Amino acid sequence: MMMAAVTTANRKDCRGYYDNIRRLLNPQPFANFILGLIFINSIMMGIATFPFVKDDDDLRYKFDLVDQIFLIIFTIESAMQLLYFGLRGFFRDGFRVFDLLIVILSWAMEGTQVIRAFRIFRASRLITRIETMRNLVLAIFNVMPKMTAIFLLLILIFFIFGVMFTTLFKGMYLDGELTEPFFESLFYSFFTLFQMMTMDSWSTIMKQIQEEYPTAWIPFVIFIILTGFVVVNLIIAVICDAVSILGGVDNNAGLSAYAAEDGRPKEVCIDGENYNIIEQKVEGGGKPSSQLCTTTAQRLEELQKQLDDLVVAQDQMRRVIEVLSSRASMVKIKSSSHRNRR
Repeated sequence: MMMAAVTTANRKDCRGYYDNIRRLLNPQPFANFILGLIFINSIMMGIATFPFVKDDDDLRYKFDLVDQIFLIIFTIESAMQLLYFGLRGFFRDGFRVFDLLIVILSWAMEGTQVIRAFRIFRASRLITRIETMRNLVLAIFNVMPKMTAIFLLLILIFFIFGVMFTTLFKGMYLDGELTEPFFESLFYSFFTLFQMMTMDSWSTIMKQIQEEYPTAWIPFVIFIILTGFVVVNLIIAVICDAVSILGGVDNNAGLSAYAAEDGRPKEVCIDGENYNIIEQKVEGGGKPSSQLCTTTAQRLEELQKQLDDLVVAQDQMRRVIEVLSSRASMVKIKSSSHRNRR
């Protein structure tokens, strides 16, 4: 009986201990306090890069000491969450796992100066604390499987144009006709194409090549249109669509709360893949006067149709590029024979 009494007392003590942790972790002021500490710590790590801190050993030591205190606080918070939620509950939430990983890496990066520079990734914990940023990250991860086709299309375009530009313009740097080896190898071509996709000095590269090949603007303009406008804007459209879906889900939650308040018979149905908004107003027991149903499946079908049209257009563009490439090769051969005659 004494052992049973001791066990019961221990259970009560543990229950009281976990209740204290819950009362400390759950309130919003504590979350705001941790958020403020993360923000202050990030600002201090930015200020620590200025010369007046780096050149003053005493001030740099104080900054490092404060940073260590912040890290200890974050470690205690992660340990309390781990105790409260348990291993299974803790690792079910990806954002809590991300916080713990950042804290562990921060302790691991206390060695050399080069590794300590990566401590600034501790500021990324703001993503897990601010709901808007967290929803944006979730939206991006949700559309990643659907963006696979877009990335594969982009890789295919890079490969086609990389091989074509390397074949057409290789050797111009060795002949002194280009200031940089833009297309001397396939890897140089990939890097140059990535630079062109970002609209960085692509016209300068094109004008240098046009001095030798006047029709070189054709493949350059086609590549810019495909990558800089079509593919990039398509990626942005997919992400914006995912964000709008998340915004619609939040609005649905508000609709359900409103329906509960005013007593009107509304339904808001949300599941993992699709969500429906159905608003019904029954008058005298009759049929619903209005019904609005929006599904993500319809949006995905529209996006799939757009992707199919883009693939067809890309295939047609590839055929045009092959014709232009053959003609450009003939022009290059004629130009080379003309220079040899000289």
